Amino acid sequence: MKKFSILLIPVLFSLSLFAQNLDKEKLLENMIKEYGGKQALQNAVSYIQHWKVTRASDKTIGADTRRVTLPKRLYIDITYPDKSETRILEGTIGIKVFNKRVKKQARGPMLDAMKVQLMRLYNPLVLKKFADVLKIRSDDKYYILTLSRNGVECDYYVNPQNYHIEKTVGKLKMGPGKMEFLTIYKDFSKESGVLMPHTEIKYAGSVNTATMKLIDTKFVRMKKVSTHRYESI
Repeated sequence: MKKFSILLIPVLFSLSLFAQNLDKEKLLENMIKEYGGKQALQNAVSYIQHWKVTRASDKTIGADTRRVTLPKRLYIDITYPDKSETRILEGTIGIKVFNKRVKKQARGPMLDAMKVQLMRLYNPLVLKKFADVLKIRSDDKYYILTLSRNGVECDYYVNPQNYHIEKTVGKLKMGPGKMEFLTIYKDFSKESGVLMPHTEIKYAGSVNTATMKLIDTKFVRMKKVSTHRYESI
């Protein structure tokens, strides 16, 4: 028992130092640098992506088109052979379209789920804009940044070795309880100088819902004449 205690001391000491070394500003600066730098991330505020989606329940293959303008706008169109769903979020207003024809305004948990979908995509430069309200802590593996905004919350799990966001957990209220959406990020590489994951593994609660593989990314700018029109740059 004494020998085991002696061996355990260095491990506990290392974890203690890791927990104490929580400099939020320094962490964000290191993340910005790793993700491509300030200028590259400024140019990556708006983009369009196409993904291959594998539905976890039955391995059906689908397609996902994602249009993002950080930090307020999200458009997602998910299409499987048997159904489709479009989600549009403008600030705190959300719309869902089912099977290309049934439109419904999102409210309550449905709207909050769209908010956390967008928040999980915040890159380090966007997170820095919310530095005053970001909370930071650590576990035995990650630095954890927590952002609460518009009635929902998102945790960003940052690997201290490479400063990659390796998973996010979006949280929203569901009746008297809480619902969590976990996304795991893998296969990081740069798109036009910006670090991005090329695999996403998604969970709703403890249920694996889908695995996504990135096909392509286009960085875009928005035309002033319409909030829904984009052009490539």
